[in-house]
Amino acid sequence: MTRSRIFLLTLLLLCPLSARAAFNAILWDNDVLSPGETDAYYTNGIVYHHVSDPLPPEKGARWRACPGVTGLSRLLSGWLIRTDEHTRYRHSWEVGQVIQTPLDKQASPPDPDDQPYAGLLYAGCNLHARSADRAEALGLQAGVVGPWSLAEQSQALVHHLAGVREAAGWDGQLRNELVVNLRYDRQEILHKAELGSHGLSVFDNMDFALGPLMTSASAGINVLYASDPDAVFGLNPNYLGRYPNMTGHSVGFYTMTSLQVTGVLRNLFLNGNTWVDSPASVDHEPLLGAAQILVGYGFRCWALQLGLNVSTRTFQQQDIEWPRYGSLAVTWGCGR
Repeated sequence: MTRSRIFLLTLLLLCPLSARAAFNAILWDNDVLSPGETDAYYTNGIVYHHVSDPLPPEKGARWRACPGVTGLSRLLSGWLIRTDEHTRYRHSWEVGQVIQTPLDKQASPPDPDDQPYAGLLYAGCNLHARSADRAEALGLQAGVVGPWSLAEQSQALVHHLAGVREAAGWDGQLRNELVVNLRYDRQEILHKAELGSHGLSVFDNMDFALGPLMTSASAGINVLYASDPDAVFGLNPNYLGRYPNMTGHSVGFYTMTSLQVTGVLRNLFLNGNTWVDSPASVDHEPLLGAAQILVGYGFRCWALQLGLNVSTRTFQQQDIEWPRYGSLAVTWGCGR
């Protein structure tokens, strides 16, 4: 059995084992889920995410399983992480993989002006703080880029199952490199309104990432229309996006539209390896615009969500003017 099959099997086995937990999610990003499939650039991302039930402040602000986040939360308390008697905390952990490839996957060696072949295999832990009108998430992701990420094997397995020709340029992928990245995200409600049996929430968000994998900052505006806006608002703990809280009652229908502006100082997937000579690199665009639309429906203990993400060019030589990918999220568990 190949290492990629072992990884995928392990990921699937984790799901039923944690079914009794607060709630869980699998998020999948892939350009096959978007119109006009390209199979290039950010071509695949998958993550399994486990989120705890809400915890009281004396326990929630401390997480022994992730001491880095605990220390950071204490350091940033009162500046980034709001703490008061109305704050509810959740803890979470995640494991996932990201694959990025050039547009021309049959060129060998790869085109030096195209997106480098790159993969990331990572695990992360997060601290979430939530009040009535504000949600914050502070997290650490640690992983490996390069052949150890198993991105080549994972893509080869999927292409084999789909009857698609395998990529020819993985010998030119980024080299092995350990990465640790910090991420912070804040969302704050600006306006609420009732529209019949549904509610409308307008909220802003800002986030930043700091580390060799990604150093960036972004801000945006979001419009959420939902049967239960409070159940959907609040979670954006990783690179693959939002999904609803499973709180033991029906979430119902929801849809959200987002507009984001991001400033990028470093993107390892484009700029190449940090500590060793990189086999490939391109110049990233320092300013990006992006739009996203999500549509989902949640029952009492599970929810299904689809999304479409479109952005401006991420690097200067990118051939596709509006790179895009689709997303699928499945969330389950009867949390609180």
